[in-house]
Amino acid sequence: MRVAGIRGTSSREASDDEARVEPLVRAERIAALYGRNRVAQATVFLNSAVVAIVLWGRTGPVRLVAWVAALWLVAAGRLALGVAYARSTRAPDEAERWGRLLTMGAAVNGVVWGAAPFLLGAGVSLAHLIFLAFVLGGMAAGGALSNATHQPAFLAFTVPALLPMTALLLAGGDRLQVGMGIMLAVFGVAVTAISRTGGRALGEAVRLRFRNADLVNRLSAFAGELEARVKERSAELEAALSREREAEQRLARAARLAALGSIAAGVAHEINNPLTYVGSNLRFVADELARGAVDAEGRAAMLDALRDAGDGAERVRVIVRQLTDLARVDRRGAAEWVDLRTALDECAGMVANEVRPRATLLREYQAAPAVMGERSQVIQVFLNLLLNAAHAIPEGNPAANSIRIAARADPASGQVMVEVSDTGCGIPAASLERIWEPFFTTKPIAQGTGLGLSLCKNIVAGLGGRIAVESRDSGGSTFTVWLRAAPPVNAPPSAT
Repeated sequence: MRVAGIRGTSSREASDDEARVEPLVRAERIAALYGRNRVAQATVFLNSAVVAIVLWGRTGPVRLVAWVAALWLVAAGRLALGVAYARSTRAPDEAERWGRLLTMGAAVNGVVWGAAPFLLGAGVSLAHLIFLAFVLGGMAAGGALSNATHQPAFLAFTVPALLPMTALLLAGGDRLQVGMGIMLAVFGVAVTAISRTGGRALGEAVRLRFRNADLVNRLSAFAGELEARVKERSAELEAALSREREAEQRLARAARLAALGSIAAGVAHEINNPLTYVGSNLRFVADELARGAVDAEGRAAMLDALRDAGDGAERVRVIVRQLTDLARVDRRGAAEWVDLRTALDECAGMVANEVRPRATLLREYQAAPAVMGERSQVIQVFLNLLLNAAHAIPEGNPAANSIRIAARADPASGQVMVEVSDTGCGIPAASLERIWEPFFTTKPIAQGTGLGLSLCKNIVAGLGGRIAVESRDSGGSTFTVWLRAAPPVNAPPSAT
């Protein structure tokens, strides 16, 4: 049913096209007919004058002059008709009327030419009669060209112009005249066929031109519609990409909050320790000053207490700076020079309380060069990897387990390679491909959100690197991260 419907639609469209194009084709045919009208009438003036000169003195002058005058009068009328057509609007619906008028003029012209054998042929020699037949054949041949675009006009001229002469020759009884009559009849049929073929070819060419123009217009309209659709789809895609970027930012915030939640207790402990001895040292100094201790030993003790308080305050400042770096998730700036060793040490410090009851943290930095990226993003990647490594190892036996951070230049890729490996429970083989999916996790619901590794992969890809994982059946996993090495010429002095 669907195919039939499509075919029916195509048939209706073809019928509509035909109904729209055919009036234009007819109008074009008539326009071509009028376009040759001047040349055709000039031929009438010229050929009738030649006939009058050749037959002058061979037939009655009155009849000859009357015949020529009649031809010239008809030709003048047809020229006037051509002028009227040129001044008209040439609307397609008027083409039939203009075609009928010109056909009537062609018929009158053919009748006058056809009357020549009877008006002028009496008493003329056979040679002059053959000359007149030759002129009529030439006029028919010319009509095959000038009237080819409108067959009724051609037939209206050719039949009355050739039929009397053909009949006169065939009835002459002389073998030569009969032969000439037959040849003239055959010639008339031949030029009629040629005219019909030429007219059809011209009609098809005109029809094809209008159809091509119609097709071009349709294609232009379709191209405009397609361009509008492309713009619409592009706007929709841009909006979708904008929503995706917003979702990515929300995902990054959620993963960052999850990481902060995991290390919150340890950070609180890290801050509480220095704050405790900062507070106790400041109270000691205050007590000493209240007691009035001004001797050298008292001053030395107070200075030591103040130095210890300053060290504790500096430790708190470092922890706060690390948390600030971790919290800058929405910053999107140009890639910067990042000291990888310092960034890894900060990550290790922030997860120290998570790692300490589970494993020994090993660091292997083989003169790792700096990398190009955003410091907060680099820290987030390795903080997530270290937290995952810690959570893969149960608490209670830190001496039997280890978490290793190894960093070195990778000559094969020209990048910096960082490995975070652990001796924990490992990752099931069926989950290795899914661990990068958002919200997929192998951890207990209360311990993991499934956002960390997905965000790590996106961040590393955005920094121009890549990340891979290997997990052993016997336990333990290794995450390997490749990052772009910073150009040595742009590197600042190494941190100590």
